[in-house]
Amino acid sequence: MITETFDNKSRPLISPQQAIRPQDLELACNYSIKVCIVTFSYKLIKALLEDEIIEIIDERLKIGSAAAQNPIYRVKDTEIGVILCGIGAPMAAALVEELRVLFDCRKFIFFGSCGALVDIAESRIVIPYEAYRDEGTSYHYAKAADFITVKNAEKIADIMDEIDVGYVVGKTWTTDAFYRETEENKNKRVAQGCICVEMECSRLQAVCDFYDLELYQFVYAADSLDTTWCRRILGNMEMDARLKYFYVAWEIAKRVI
Repeated sequence: MITETFDNKSRPLISPQQAIRPQDLELACNYSIKVCIVTFSYKLIKALLEDEIIEIIDERLKIGSAAAQNPIYRVKDTEIGVILCGIGAPMAAALVEELRVLFDCRKFIFFGSCGALVDIAESRIVIPYEAYRDEGTSYHYAKAADFITVKNAEKIADIMDEIDVGYVVGKTWTTDAFYRETEENKNKRVAQGCICVEMECSRLQAVCDFYDLELYQFVYAADSLDTTWCRRILGNMEMDARLKYFYVAWEIAKRVI
């Protein structure tokens, strides 16, 4: 059973220290990254480079998988890393594992889109305070439970208030199956208090809890599943809006670094 896979007593058969190339571990020692902002949008990375907001820290140092190896960026003249991540829990979990080893980074800010399960305005920021664990990764990092607490939700809300950015707070449904968000399951999750659905939150919190790392996560409402599915801005967002969310993440990074 997937719910019985949590094991914090025996050693892992493979660790990031083994998997990361020795030359990359050596290169990373030359740089200080105190907090990492992680995005799932290659278009945003391109825009940040064009606007000269971020820079590659070392052309030789990359992170990713067999599908793609991405450079590691930082906001210029800071110790704030900026990373492009593949979509989905296993990629996001592995990224946190490797960044904590490469840079001894202890703080992670993730942001991306979500589907609105209830009436949430397009582009509205959602701060999850609990995540329903409809995925597999988290059960290897935390004991089985339906929900996991998203610990820094209140701190993120305080920062949003300080910078005068609107948001809603609620539970999120984290799932592995984008095309199996069925009507019956959606109704069950809404009855449990979930207001949005996404693919990373619960497992990221489980990974960060396991290693005593700090996770700061917010999402923004893209498509809607409130009644029938409506694409809205999913995959078709104006660049100014993408940059707005990055600046929110940057403000969080400056306050928690």
